[in-house]
Amino acid sequence: MEFAMPARRFLSGLFVFFMSALSWAAEPYLWLPTTYKEKLPELKQAVEVARSNPRCSKVLKGTVNVDLSSLQVPVFKILCRDDERKTFSLLLDGSSFTTYDRTKSRFHSGPSERSMREYWMACKKAVNDMYEDFRTIRVLTRKRPEPTLYKDATVGIAIDFDAVSLIGEPLAFRAECIFTSGTSYRLKLTGREDE
Repeated sequence: MEFAMPARRFLSGLFVFFMSALSWAAEPYLWLPTTYKEKLPELKQAVEVARSNPRCSKVLKGTVNVDLSSLQVPVFKILCRDDERKTFSLLLDGSSFTTYDRTKSRFHSGPSERSMREYWMACKKAVNDMYEDFRTIRVLTRKRPEPTLYKDATVGIAIDFDAVSLIGEPLAFRAECIFTSGTSYRLKLTGREDE
């Protein structure tokens, strides 16, 4: 029994060390990943800018949007509450402290070759997974298409295919996988006119 207390202290100390290595918080409502912790002054400035927004009556949380940020230019996400107790977030550019323009994100400049391969494979799988909804599917898009870059920083991959419905009706479709970040996407299915 003499060893239980030191072991417990050691484990709790190890846990605290491990958690501090993963993230870093300056104040209860400000949180930054460890790699961004030197950006605390900029985060505090972003919080002050958010507080000056007429709709933001209370700041609930301030952090960095890692998907849109780089270590040189972070993009801060400030969660606010308005007078009607509705929450909303503001994205602020970490260098100008103005509303962040998603069309300037590193993601919107076009996906990398590796990302394009991943998008293409994920979208082909999504189309192939629709087999249970049709009698047959014949994919017409054989080569990886050029991506569509949307203004909201999403990337679209379109695959044309013909199908036969469960009642035998011939159909022409375009499936577009619209990727937000990583391999997260939503599938948009539209009819296609025969060329």
